[in-house]
Amino acid sequence: MFFLLPKKVSLETKMSPAECRRKLNRELIDYTRKPSLVAASQFLKKHRLENCYFGSSEKSGKVEIFYHRAKKHDGSSAGFFGHIEKTSGGSRITGSIRRTAAVYIAAALWTVITLFIALVLVALKEYSGAACTAAVMLAGLGLMLWEGSAGYIQTYLETFPPMKPKEPELTDSADDSDDTDD
Repeated sequence: MFFLLPKKVSLETKMSPAECRRKLNRELIDYTRKPSLVAASQFLKKHRLENCYFGSSEKSGKVEIFYHRAKKHDGSSAGFFGHIEKTSGGSRITGSIRRTAAVYIAAALWTVITLFIALVLVALKEYSGAACTAAVMLAGLGLMLWEGSAGYIQTYLETFPPMKPKEPELTDSADDSDDTDD
């Protein structure tokens, strides 16, 4: 699936925000994103041979969830970026499944550079070279924007117990009228 725009996600659960954070802290491998690519690479090398969910949840309600597939270097895969809000019957988890900003920046730079090279080749009347550069640009964009982990994250979010629908209260008004003795 090509992943250009964020996918909005909202779910309600009967768990309180504190219970949601405890569940996340218990089930996720703790990882707070840092701007350093070296830190991300070291984390992925450490968990190279296992499928795992990783991320962080803060007391303020901010949540980040990612999925890592075994033997894949997927540090730039899509993640859930959202927050937990308290509701009357539990909590609401809202956010979006999207790529990190670094992936979009890399895709934009790739497009600009390869498009520039293609235009220079067209100006030099090297049409076959321009066509090859355009094909390389499209292939690179396809590889950068192809995403397979969004479904895993959606599946994980569905493990939170849903809100139970409110059942209507049953009243026995017919029994109240029969209680009078004549």
